[in-house]
Amino acid sequence: MMDPVAPTMPQGALGLAVATLLAAVGMAQPAAADDTDLITSKGYASFGTFSNESDLQVRLDGSAGNGTDVDWNQTFGNIDDMVFRLDGLWRFTEKHHLRMMYTDFSREREATLEEDIDWGDDTILAGSTLGAEFGFSIIEGAYEYALKHDENLELALSAGLHWVSTDFKLKYKVLTPGSTVTDTLGTSSSTDLPLPVFGGRALWHMGHDFYLDAMVQWFALSIDEFDGDLLNYRAAVIWQPKKWVGIGIGYDSFDVNLDIDKDKFKGSVEWTYQGPQIFYNVNF
Repeated sequence: MMDPVAPTMPQGALGLAVATLLAAVGMAQPAAADDTDLITSKGYASFGTFSNESDLQVRLDGSAGNGTDVDWNQTFGNIDDMVFRLDGLWRFTEKHHLRMMYTDFSREREATLEEDIDWGDDTILAGSTLGAEFGFSIIEGAYEYALKHDENLELALSAGLHWVSTDFKLKYKVLTPGSTVTDTLGTSSSTDLPLPVFGGRALWHMGHDFYLDAMVQWFALSIDEFDGDLLNYRAAVIWQPKKWVGIGIGYDSFDVNLDIDKDKFKGSVEWTYQGPQIFYNVNF
């Protein structure tokens, strides 16, 4: 008997995710519904990573007026990278749920500045060696109410908070007048923002051990300290053959635009990330 020919592995992070799921499908065996059913269980949690394609623009205003809009990809090179994400859902009753999410995107870069930048009350001249530190983390807590809940489909509306923590720092070296010594100068700005979000989620049992999990969240708000909007959507296919063994692949997109006027941060942040996900899922 001839040995089977191994299939060609797709390229990239999404290809790896697809290949992993297809291999898992080949080993799938039916399991008891009370052990693996994601809809009738008390909840589930997932931990994974996704290939991030991001676009970031930040402006830090000073006392004299608006600063320069800094395109971080253009100034410091591509900031795309792998990012981890933790998700969880707990049904404390059939109709009432608690959903949590956490992700962190923190990077450091260095580049030679090609044009002047007004950053806060500093003007950083072209030709300077500029170091950048960028921190952006999100903690979400949301309440869900299930409009429909049966063995095949769950539809829920949600209201909650995205707690967004940002930290931006630019550091550059200048020559001390009259000497050969250089000093490192820079301005750091950070802020924490509780952003209310509203959305919906659908979990569909497609048959056997496969589920489709889809979610969308949105907000637009204007108050004294900030004005902005947020849009987040995610869709994933989950294969759950065992209670403690589940694999999912999906796609996540996050877009936030904020104008902020606070003591520690006065300026604007526009950040978009999107990319494919692969994650490990457990049911409880």
